[in-house]
Amino acid sequence: MMDNMMDTMPQLKMKEFDWRVQASCDEDIMPSTEQILGSLGSFGIGLIVISVMITLVTLYLSADAVYKIFFQKETRSYKKYSAIILSVYPIASLCSLLAIAIPRAQILSEALTQISLTIALFSLYLLLIDVGRRKVTKAPPLMLNVLPCCCWPCLPFPALEMTETNLSWLRISVLQLPIVQTLVYIVILFMAMEEPMLVTQYGTFLQTFAVISILLGIYGLTITTRSLQEVAPETNLRRKTVVSQMVLLFSKLQGFIIKSIANWTSLFPCSPPLSPNAYASVTYNALMVIEMLMLCYAARLIYIEEEKEDDASATDRIKDRTGPVGVTNNNEQLPVHLAASTA
Repeated sequence: MMDNMMDTMPQLKMKEFDWRVQASCDEDIMPSTEQILGSLGSFGIGLIVISVMITLVTLYLSADAVYKIFFQKETRSYKKYSAIILSVYPIASLCSLLAIAIPRAQILSEALTQISLTIALFSLYLLLIDVGRRKVTKAPPLMLNVLPCCCWPCLPFPALEMTETNLSWLRISVLQLPIVQTLVYIVILFMAMEEPMLVTQYGTFLQTFAVISILLGIYGLTITTRSLQEVAPETNLRRKTVVSQMVLLFSKLQGFIIKSIANWTSLFPCSPPLSPNAYASVTYNALMVIEMLMLCYAARLIYIEEEKEDDASATDRIKDRTGPVGVTNNNEQLPVHLAASTA
């Protein structure tokens, strides 16, 4: 009799321990899909349904824009890079939807979003160079006094031109972005699978490398955009860059702000099994779904309306390139260094 009672005591203690874990607001424990739907009720189901609809609309806008771009009078490289850039919006929206429905996939969702975004940013750099190769007739100077280095007015900025060597350095500064971000998130995913506490302990150290990589990549991309925009303002390169950089702003800075609010304030409640971090993750992902729809719509207008603007100014460009007897001037050449770096 005593032996049976002793055997059942550990089981009772284990059940009591499990109940306490489930009822706690541990920041490192993310709820399951059943728990979050059970806690949020009809609001959670409605949120998932609305997010699915918004994601489908984002996917349609992206696919429609890519379809129309393939009929534009552009190079094959331009169309390929544009398709990669426009695909980041439905991918980010789909990843956020996944994190809403499956909260324990939050780290995986962030990893996929950042990897696809950094690949899109490098494709944006290649698109800028492709446009510059065709539009620019003279090697432009490099605008080094841009964010984030423009905040340091005492820095001596040398006068450089967009030569082949300088373009190689800009290419490396942007190319390291997808490489470093992918490696960082692979390490984070391995740590999360091994022990979630490791992400909390060493995540700050890894995020430092990620932030430095992002600043370096954005600096190289901004230099390229500003330098080409100054000599070819009709190409709308700045707007193309802004709608892509906004994805990075919303996914990184917005996520940091919302998580900080959850950790440092009592804005998000603690109602087990949902912790304040769980509420913050749902809020962050819901905002991401909405923001990706708006950014995708803006990017679609930018990439499609450019063709209309080019058609409207085609007559003026033909007049500028014709001689007094109506003969086209074919002696106009592109910058040697800019063309060689993108060949």
